[in-house]
Amino acid sequence: MTQCPNCNAEIKTGFLKENRLVDEKQVAFIHDFTENTSTSYCSHCVSDMLLEAKNNYQEELKLLKVRLETELKNIPIVTIHSPSDWDYNTLGIVSAQSVIGTGLISEIASSWTDFFGKESQVFNSKIKQGEDNCMATLRTKALLMGGHAILGTDIDYSEVGGGKGMLMVCMAGTAVRFNSGSHPGADIESLEKLQKCKMRLEYMMSKDVDKETLYLFS
Repeated sequence: MTQCPNCNAEIKTGFLKENRLVDEKQVAFIHDFTENTSTSYCSHCVSDMLLEAKNNYQEELKLLKVRLETELKNIPIVTIHSPSDWDYNTLGIVSAQSVIGTGLISEIASSWTDFFGKESQVFNSKIKQGEDNCMATLRTKALLMGGHAILGTDIDYSEVGGGKGMLMVCMAGTAVRFNSGSHPGADIESLEKLQKCKMRLEYMMSKDVDKETLYLFS
């Protein structure tokens, strides 16, 4: 008689009393996000295991996103090409683009400020949003490359689209990695932990959670 390695229930087939082991993806998902280490699970016990794993997954995902949003800004972005007090290794180029629609309301508001000779706060806020989006992307790409900072950053602005109703912000720079103790202002240990955090988030985002937590098995 074959039994479930987790709950010892009998593994059997039948029209009314079927109980079988789940697939490897679901076992791996449970192992990733719970402390359960059984070699497999059956239809009788897997629902509780998957629910626990899914809850842990969602909680960890939330914490990782909050940490990245909070600490990502600690990665320096500078326009200078070779800071004199930095000792680093060059990793490669990183680039980002952000295209934002101005919208009819923004166009009307801008025309009024232009008429009165004032600065358009509406367009300024959209450009700032584009800059923030690009900097977040640059930092994320550098982090995944193992970088600690971005040098020689260049920023470009333009209008795109047939009616010129879209604002585009482009940024590009060089990701670098500090040598140990080479940059007094950088907390390299924290940056290394942040890199692992991002890699963990990338792994979690690759999981097909809906598929791996189904309670009905074909």
